[in-house]
Amino acid sequence: MPWPIPWAGEEEGFAVGFWKMLSAALAVGVLLGAAPAEARFGKRSKPGSSSKPSDSNKDKDSRDEGSAHRASPAGRPSDAPVRASVRPSRARLSWFEFLFLSRPSAYHGARVTNVRPGVRAAAMPPMVRLNVQGDMFGETGGALGLFMALDGQRLGMDARVTGIALSADDGSQDVDRLTLLDAHLTASLWSSERGRFRIEGGIASAHAPDVIFVGPSLAASLEACIGPSPLDVEARIQVVPFPHRQVDAQAGLALHLGALNLRGGWRTLYLNDAGHLDGVVHEDAFSGPYLGLGLSF
Repeated sequence: MPWPIPWAGEEEGFAVGFWKMLSAALAVGVLLGAAPAEARFGKRSKPGSSSKPSDSNKDKDSRDEGSAHRASPAGRPSDAPVRASVRPSRARLSWFEFLFLSRPSAYHGARVTNVRPGVRAAAMPPMVRLNVQGDMFGETGGALGLFMALDGQRLGMDARVTGIALSADDGSQDVDRLTLLDAHLTASLWSSERGRFRIEGGIASAHAPDVIFVGPSLAASLEACIGPSPLDVEARIQVVPFPHRQVDAQAGLALHLGALNLRGGWRTLYLNDAGHLDGVVHEDAFSGPYLGLGLSF
């Protein structure tokens, strides 16, 4: 049975979501600084040394949205000042309620309203997600990533940056650094109050010490509620086929506390420069647990 695609009315929702995401991006931008890139992947071989693979990292994706509904004052005398209807104690609790007590309007806490036959149900409002994620690769090193995403009923966008710090492979005390960037447009093949499945396409870049690779990127991601609990299962895989090889996969759980979400799971990252730098193939493979903290609104 073909999937109904309610494109109508999407433009207005996307405009609202886009400005929300733009404001969030400006606020987060100050946290990102240019770091020197240096790593085994994309690093020229030293005379008499051989490259060897390691263990790795990558980032991912969870989600959900929070919305608090505030009742309007009733029974206010006509001659009473407007200021008298505002309760300071309520205002002081607003941020706490938004982060921890509000019920996300998508996925958890969403109510399916009864719609009369022949009347199309209202589309879910756009949702903006901001997440920071840390990856641990044991003694090899670790990574810190940030991603921002905008989800409409069907279309959206996703941008990620991951900085990786690794112990040098030449026995020195130096730290090898690598930066991964990607920007995708997304299409939701399944989107409901219970979760979402997306396919993604865009570009990705890998900034190594001696070379920068830029190529096409494909990805797929899933978030789905686990029964009536505040838990989601999440999974994502990304592939960059050329000019370098990159495979990034992660899976885990997300706990939703209003607009705030806590994420954890396992991530595996594989990088291969295909010998473009000096004719010698340099590759790295990293794997380890990740923890994340995010907001959905």
